[in-house]
Amino acid sequence: MLSSRIFIWQRFTRLTADEVLEVIPLYHPIWADADPDDIAYADRHAAHGNFRNWARLTAHTLTALERTSRANPDQETLRWAFSRLG
Repeated sequence: MLSSRIFIWQRFTRLTADEVLEVIPLYHPIWADADPDDIAYADRHAAHGNFRNWARLTAHTLTALERTSRANPDQETLRWAFSRLG
């Protein structure tokens, strides 16, 4: 039934490491000033170039930043966010 409602199926590929470093800082303000090494770390360990994963990771990272009163994500807050991803 779903296929009868889809006009055109879209296939998405994962972002490359270079694309992640280019796009993710524009995606959400918490990533704008983040260290590129931390963005790459988050992608390698949790997001894997997938925007849905980045959305989930961003939500958990926002919680971590609020709880720790930090301005930017670092590996410590990212590890906490990773633990919430399940």
